[in-house]
Order: sequence, then structure tokens, then C-alpha cells
Amino acid sequence: MPLTDFQLRHLIAAGKQRVEVWDERIPGFGLRVSPGGNKTFVLVYRHRGRACRKTLGRYPTLPLAEARRMARAALGDLARGIDPRGPERRKTNRFDVTVDQFVRTYCLQHNRQSTRRETERILKVRFVSRWASRDVSDISKADIIEVIDQAVQDGKGGAANHALAAIRLFFNWCVDRGMLETNPCLRLKMPAKKISRDRVLDDQELSAIWHAAVEIGYPFGTITQLLMLTGQRRNEVATMRWEDLDQQGSLWTIPAEASKNGQLHAVPLVPGIIDIVARIPHLDQTLLFPSRRAGRPFSAFSKGKRQLAYLSKVESFTLHDLRRTVATRLAGFAVEPHIIERLLNHTTGVLGGVAGVYNRFKYREEVRQALALWVAHVQQLSGQASLTNESARDSPSQRAALVAALPAQPTSESHESRLR
Repeated sequence: MPLTDFQLRHLIAAGKQRVEVWDERIPGFGLRVSPGGNKTFVLVYRHRGRACRKTLGRYPTLPLAEARRMARAALGDLARGIDPRGPERRKTNRFDVTVDQFVRTYCLQHNRQSTRRETERILKVRFVSRWASRDVSDISKADIIEVIDQAVQDGKGGAANHALAAIRLFFNWCVDRGMLETNPCLRLKMPAKKISRDRVLDDQELSAIWHAAVEIGYPFGTITQLLMLTGQRRNEVATMRWEDLDQQGSLWTIPAEASKNGQLHAVPLVPGIIDIVARIPHLDQTLLFPSRRAGRPFSAFSKGKRQLAYLSKVESFTLHDLRRTVATRLAGFAVEPHIIERLLNHTTGVLGGVAGVYNRFKYREEVRQALALWVAHVQQLSGQASLTNESARDSPSQRAALVAALPAQPTSESHESRLR
């Protein structure tokens, strides 16, 4: 129905939500009521394919009849191809600069470091590379669809889903900051069906991947070996620090900021894993797997994965499948579910809720035994007594030397105090 003075005088905001009422006489003309009670006439329209808004004035200082006259005049300008805002110029927001601001503010405050870096990578590779100098408000739904469709055509449905999620989050942030009226991703659906993976590698595939990793060598090959032996997550292995290795207790402590669930996690280091860690070159004072860019961990996973797939001849697998394989195969070895969950640092299932809180630091020896069982199995598959790329069998004295080669860190007692 048409707006009336009686209606506008009695209109109030509902709690903290902004209220909008629209006039049936003039398309896009309406009144917005803020939670604070301010009433503002606006005109919403599209110009050159993008949504725009012109603020006409506040009610009742600006009468309803005058606001209608201004709205009709603005629509007349629009029909002649003129932006009704005329000489009024909004603040420009370059897309590349705004993305940097989004990463520095929102992502830094709300995301883990690995998530922040991945979001930044997606936005810059997929979108900034195309729209760097354009204004944020000039990006249309058609522009976004073009990028997403290209990813799908390249056979990267998962990457297309991740790209849409990242750009949608970015534009939501822009709307919250007042840079946009609406999110151009509105009503866009994920382009590819999300597939829940259940790939578990068999012994032949594990052996092939292991030998390919040995051939590739440090750093990616070594990361793959540790993923296969420990069952930990990719980023947790890639960001390993020397200071988190305890030679006294043969323990790797994953700090809360590096784990996916934000909880400190202790992984026992059994001899086969120690062999590999002890032979990692000390190229960085902090990281076991540093990137070429100072202060950053290894990140060339796509290139390494392609090489691994080529050398192993194993089809359609991901690095995360190694983690699932460890869990599934240990269950096949009759390892109790709560021991597997403790190894994987899961906070659901058997160790979810209160049980997880009170049992957080239990079962370490049971986890160590489960890992030793798994490492022995992979040893058998690799055809070597030692899981390194050296074929010689390690004597007890040699193995003791390998443990001693780990950087001297706080004793196991001090690590225990950190965990508690």
C-alpha cells in the first residue's frame, strides 16, 4: 500500500533490527527506520548493472510529498541514463586494497593462521588477479559467476566451492562495513556437489606412496612420510617447530594455535618417526619445513602432490586420505576407538563433551603403542627395518644417537606442565 504520514509517524524499529517500508506508488522508494529511531527516505535502483541507493532526507524534516517528488525526479534521470546521485561521489574502495583490509581485520581476528592464509590465497588468485583496480561496488553477480564457472570448467569443483565461500564472506564483510547495500553473491548456490570422502588406501597403495615420497625427499616427501606415520593434519605437520620436539620424552607437542580444534595436542614419537625427524636438515631456527619466504612454512602442496601422484601411480587420492587411512586401519587392528580419537585429536565421538575435557591428557601410552603398531606395519610394507631412505638396519646404539640428534628442548616434565 502507499506510504502515509500516519503510518510513518507511528513506525518504530523492532528491537535491534532495521525496519524498511516501501511505497507501492514509486518503485524503490521507501523509508528506513534505524534501531535508534531515525527515519530516512531512500531510493533503491540499479544503474549499469549494479545496485545503488540514494538517500533523499530524513522524515519528518523532509515531508512525504516532497520525498516522493524527489524520487520521481531521480527516476527520470535514471531513465535518461544519468545516475540519480549526480555529482555526489561515494568513497571509492579499490578491490585489491579492500581485500587486504579484510584479511588484516576480519581474518586476523576470526580465523586461524592457516585459514587466514588460505582465504587470502583464494581471494588473490581467483579474484584480485581479475578485479584489482575495480571498485568493490562495481563487481556484479555476473562477474562472480564468470570466475566460479571457469573453475568448474577447469574440473575444479571443490576449488569453485571454496572460491564462492571466500568471496561471499568478503562481500558480507563489505556490507557490514557500509561499503555495499547488498551482497552480489546473494542467492548463488555452491556450483559443485560436496562429496564426503571415504577413501582408504590399501597396502599396495600405501607402499607405492611411501616409496614415491622417499624418492621425492625433503621437504614434501618427508612431510608425506610423517603424514602417513602420525595421522596428523597436513598443516600441523607443515608447521612443525623445533621447540615443540621433546627429546627426553619422545614427544611432539602441537600448540593450540596450530591445531584445527584449537586444543594443545601431544603426539608420541616412536622410533620409526624419530628416525625421520632426526634426519631433517636444520635449515631454519624455528621451522622444520620452512618456505623460501622467510618465516613461513612449506606451502607448495599442489606441486608436490602432482609429483607424488605421478611417481606412485596411485589414482584419485588426497593427502587427507592418509589420515583417514591411519584411523581406519588402526581400527582394523583392534585399537580402541577412544585411542584412535586421542591420536587424531578429535573432540567428538567417544571423547566428546565432558569426557573429552576430563580425559584430555590420558591414554598417551596407549596412543604410543598404537603408533608403534602402525609404524611396524608400514615398515613391513616398505620392505625396510628402518623407515628412512637408508636401507641399513639401525642398531639400538644408532637409534639412541638419532634420538640424541633431536634439538635439546625442555624435559618431558616441563612439557607435561605445559599440557596441564
